[in-house]
Amino acid sequence: MTTRHESSGGSGSAARGTSWLTSLWALARARPRRSAALAGIVVLALVALVGFIRLAIDLRALRARHATGPSWSFPSRVFSDGVALAPGRACPETYLRAQLAARGYREVASAGAPGEYAALPGGLEILLRGFTASRDPEGAGGPERVRLRLAGGRLASVQRLGGLAGAAPPDTSRPARLEPVVIALLTDEHRVLRTWVPLARIPRALRDAVIASEDRRFRQHRGLDLRSNFRALLTNVQAGGVRQGGSTITQQLARGLFLGRERTWTRKLSEAVIAVGLEALLSKDEILEMYLNSVYWGQNGSGGVAGVAEAARWYFDAPVESLDVARSALLAGIIPAPNAYSPFRGPRLALERRNSVLGDMAATGVLDVTTAARLRATPLVARRGPPPPNLFPSYVGYVRQHLAEHLPPGAAGHWGLAVFTTLDLVWQAEAERGLAAGVDSLERWSGRGPRPLQGAFVALDPATGYVRAVVGGRAAGTGDFNRATQARRQTGSAIKPIVYAAALDPGRGPPRFGPGSTVPDLRREFAAGDTVWKPRNDKDEYHPEVTLAKALAKSLNVATANLVEAIGAGQVARYAERFGLGKLKAVASIGLGTNEATLLALTGAYSTFPGRGVRHDPTPVRAVLDAAGQDLLPHTTPMAQVLPPATADLMTGLLEDVVIFGVSYPLRSVYGFLRPVGGKTGTTNDYYDAWFVGFVPDLVAGVWVGYDTPRTLQRPAAEVALPIWAGIMSAVLKDFPADPFPGDAGLTLAWIDPWTGLLARAGCATMRVPFLPGTAPTRSCDVFHPPPDSLAAVADSTAPVIGPSVRPDSTP
Repeated sequence: MTTRHESSGGSGSAARGTSWLTSLWALARARPRRSAALAGIVVLALVALVGFIRLAIDLRALRARHATGPSWSFPSRVFSDGVALAPGRACPETYLRAQLAARGYREVASAGAPGEYAALPGGLEILLRGFTASRDPEGAGGPERVRLRLAGGRLASVQRLGGLAGAAPPDTSRPARLEPVVIALLTDEHRVLRTWVPLARIPRALRDAVIASEDRRFRQHRGLDLRSNFRALLTNVQAGGVRQGGSTITQQLARGLFLGRERTWTRKLSEAVIAVGLEALLSKDEILEMYLNSVYWGQNGSGGVAGVAEAARWYFDAPVESLDVARSALLAGIIPAPNAYSPFRGPRLALERRNSVLGDMAATGVLDVTTAARLRATPLVARRGPPPPNLFPSYVGYVRQHLAEHLPPGAAGHWGLAVFTTLDLVWQAEAERGLAAGVDSLERWSGRGPRPLQGAFVALDPATGYVRAVVGGRAAGTGDFNRATQARRQTGSAIKPIVYAAALDPGRGPPRFGPGSTVPDLRREFAAGDTVWKPRNDKDEYHPEVTLAKALAKSLNVATANLVEAIGAGQVARYAERFGLGKLKAVASIGLGTNEATLLALTGAYSTFPGRGVRHDPTPVRAVLDAAGQDLLPHTTPMAQVLPPATADLMTGLLEDVVIFGVSYPLRSVYGFLRPVGGKTGTTNDYYDAWFVGFVPDLVAGVWVGYDTPRTLQRPAAEVALPIWAGIMSAVLKDFPADPFPGDAGLTLAWIDPWTGLLARAGCATMRVPFLPGTAPTRSCDVFHPPPDSLAAVADSTAPVIGPSVRPDSTP
């Protein structure tokens, strides 16, 4: 029975389904108009559903500020780096005070408010401001009192004495620090300033004032106020076009997010539809929050002011939280015609509008009549806020370039990001002053031509690749060509350390070389495609044989060309790419710098040496946070193990000798830069370009000097680029401890004959050269030499001891 029942039931269902379809088909044939209408309704419903879903997706992207609209674009804030106050870090008092001054801290007898500090015996007590502008990965929290003891150019101790009552607690999970500060805003082409602020930070008086003057029934309607819309419709029909808005706050938001300011009937219809959708997707508070952050409030010089936070800054030089009723009414009154009602342009009209809004607030009951009357009798209060920060244009331009390479198009100018850079406020300022002064001095010597002499400077941390300072020209401005990051020029002899590093790397394979190995240095011709190339040494001095140490110290061109030939130009090109210099042409002259590079890339390449063989890609940015606090960039900079640590230490020692004994000796003997330092000059043909890249253990810096349209500088780099480097770095490192290079202790020093590579005897020229342990020569020189040249005979008393020594053989 059960089976028969199920079987018959199934058959009945199938029959009924067939009957239903047959009936529907018959109905469709009998009533085609009704079917068409039904199909149309279904299509419209599907279109509406798709549109609603698309609106929800777009609105979510807008609220996350990963999308933009006609009135929905948020500039990104660019922050300097902070200064961590960790015990043991190098931080002389002069540097610390300069960092405080750069952030606007005031010295007082006793620090009582954030942003103040006081001197103590042996240190300072600082009431740090803390940092709450964004979720900085390096720390975010309220103000904090710290007591610092300084000794020997370092922070000897840091006492953290707690925060302030009523303020956000300090971040104790990270070291105390001087906070990052905003140095610039990255805007779009319209240069409209807008900063997001949550509704909770906007005073109730301002919210009430805007609702009373713009949309009294905001809390009651569902996106459209039909009475207001009908009144506006009659006015527009009589005028023969769109003359009056009558739009609700929700409609105004719909227009700002999606439609723009065009006045057409189609736009008004779209505005109404979107407004209804917004009301379905958002709460009233969310709509008001978005509206107050989007609305346009006037002009600020060549840009615009939008959003309530920027309006408060521009019209009152005050944070939005501080606005009282009268100032809130003034801001609300400006909205319909910002230029006409601006208190700076039309104070009489602005006063009338403020008083009108106070009347609206009284009429809607959010302000009592007596208070409204009293406030209407008060004078207009407005104080122009400062222009947006625009510091360090070269560095900020480099940041913009970096973000364009790593973020979606338009993100930097529209998404309201917090961009945390690696810029050191004090060092950047010193670099800008020092480069301008140095180039000015050179130009006074040589005379100014039709186009000015130019220069560039870069400094970075070899341990991280963080770029601490960038100067792209002697008087760089916003949007200017950045000669530090964009100009590609021939490097001249500044490329030679890469050649010698390749030769000394035991991982390269045969032939093997050490600092005492010799190469020919007599003038000869080299094949260069279908032609020949005949390099020459400075002052046309040549030698039958010369050690690699001497060839690098004296920057001997022919010896270097022979070394390139011995290991192969292709090998040099491969090493140059590993050093971050890109794909160079593997030509015979590669070791003399006929290829081009930027100053940034070349400085980054040199960071391999104090980095003990590791090179980090230079970066000006350590974090980029979106509105949700998500970091949009990789957490670490790309790095490469370019050389074995021992080879990098050896190259560091050899480049120290370039400063002590070689072409860069004026750095010590003339400019008094006596701390441990390595570096190399570079001069191109006809003195067109002058370079010096040098490094101390914790900082690598490079200088380039030349003309944008190349012409002779008339002097070598040791007289052009090197003095500028010395001036900047002496100021930057003033009072910092003169730390040795960590790898120096692992090197053996030997006094050798620089031409044979053997231990020097009486009568030999003498040069102190670093070797890896167990590789220093053991045999004494037995070759007769003419009197040594003056450079090789530089007194060893100027050379710091950096490791165990092998004394020269004194036997006759």
